[in-house]
Amino acid sequence: MSLGTDIHPGHREIGYDAIEAQEPTHPKNRQLLEYWRARCVGGDVAPRRDINPLDMPALMGGMFIVEPVDGGTDMRYRLIGAANEQRLGMPFTGRRFSECYEPKMAAEQIAIHNRVMDRLKPVVLRGNFLGVDMEYARFECLYLPVRAETGLQVFGGLYDMAQTD
Repeated sequence: MSLGTDIHPGHREIGYDAIEAQEPTHPKNRQLLEYWRARCVGGDVAPRRDINPLDMPALMGGMFIVEPVDGGTDMRYRLIGAANEQRLGMPFTGRRFSECYEPKMAAEQIAIHNRVMDRLKPVVLRGNFLGVDMEYARFECLYLPVRAETGLQVFGGLYDMAQTD
């Protein structure tokens, strides 16, 4: 799978391209994956109540939690780490994908999140960001399904491949 598009007009435009990978290679995403797996019980996905970002303070800047809205036709960031908001140059927490991204990128990201929730399996994307006033950056994003009291959500991490500590 190869993806690529830009952030919503009126914000810094950020192009990206990405491919799907089998397993995360970034140490922080490997740690998130192990944390999530340790909370999966009896073949089910981890309950959201068992996911506490405060358990992993060194990873918090790249974490996110997303919930579906409008029957899964859009997604909302319930939480996105401050490091990612700072790096991407805009606030995401509390906002819908349709507010944050160009329609093509919003559709691609909504589809990935829905696939994670439909299949109840992790997804890993690895690729590159390039934007106005932003240097080229390699990234890895891990998407993990979690079961909240209100339904399924996606928990994960987006980290710069050059920053592994």
